[in-house]
Amino acid sequence: MEVSYRTIEHRFRLLAIAVSVLLTRGGAVALAGELPPPVLGLTVQPGGLLIREVVPGETYDLKAKSGVGLTVSNQDGRPHTYVLSTHRPSEIGNRRVPVGYSDIVDPSWFWFEKGEITVPPQSSSEVKMYLRVPAEAQYRNQHWSVSVGVVGKAGQSEVLTLAAFPRFEIETASATRAELRRRPAGAMPVCPSKVVLPEVVPGTRRNSSFILSNSDTRRHRYEIIALSNGEDSPGCHIFGTGGYAWLPEARWVRVGSRVQLGKWGYTTIPFRITLPPDTAPPAGGWELILLVKRDDGVSNFVRVFLDPAKSAPPGGAR
Repeated sequence: MEVSYRTIEHRFRLLAIAVSVLLTRGGAVALAGELPPPVLGLTVQPGGLLIREVVPGETYDLKAKSGVGLTVSNQDGRPHTYVLSTHRPSEIGNRRVPVGYSDIVDPSWFWFEKGEITVPPQSSSEVKMYLRVPAEAQYRNQHWSVSVGVVGKAGQSEVLTLAAFPRFEIETASATRAELRRRPAGAMPVCPSKVVLPEVVPGTRRNSSFILSNSDTRRHRYEIIALSNGEDSPGCHIFGTGGYAWLPEARWVRVGSRVQLGKWGYTTIPFRITLPPDTAPPAGGWELILLVKRDDGVSNFVRVFLDPAKSAPPGGAR
């Protein structure tokens, strides 16, 4: 398992205003029946989290594995209790699922060591987070998103409650078609979700492919886009993999841009990467994203690694 996280905080602060219901763009929810205290603040860290290489059937303690816990900071002058929960992003907050990801199948697969936490005034408290995906092969090659709820528990004298819902992304371990008895779960699964091209040298062409499936009962059109930087591409933000640099130019990648699939159909999507003769991968290798968008807004992606090392990491097509 690999963990990356945003250092940006989910910070929610409300100044004194008289409202009955106030919704902030950041996702905080304030409920008030009279003038609230001058300042009330809730900060949740990390503001974003990517958990990669999750093997179905294994239980992960994120604090023990990566040193990451959920930190809740209370900036008010009084103690506050917050209820912790997990949700499908499409059912909470702004109801948006990040591009390339889909709702986690069951939010209870991600949980906390306790259901609520009391934070002293002007202080912070941390709770452990856990993850376990059922031991089923169909849950390989998945890209999920889960919303973490931190909701203030109103006391008898409190007239204002804050809530934060940061999103965390989960990517399960990749598997090739030969390793699976059935297609992966999801509306438009890809297989494998990680393609590794080892021993890449300048001035060469490398060919590979992945399988795209339509698990819907009607025909769909798909668009495939090569992204040389998943973190800085318009309309999406996909974390890069630690140790790899983003591919300098997306134009080095040739992939069929459009395809149609009937109900329960599937096809092989070939692609080619041509490296200029004067350009060599860095010591850690390059990474690019092949983003797949469906005509109804559903999306998925494949990570492609160009590895100059003598041996490639396991779990991907070659």
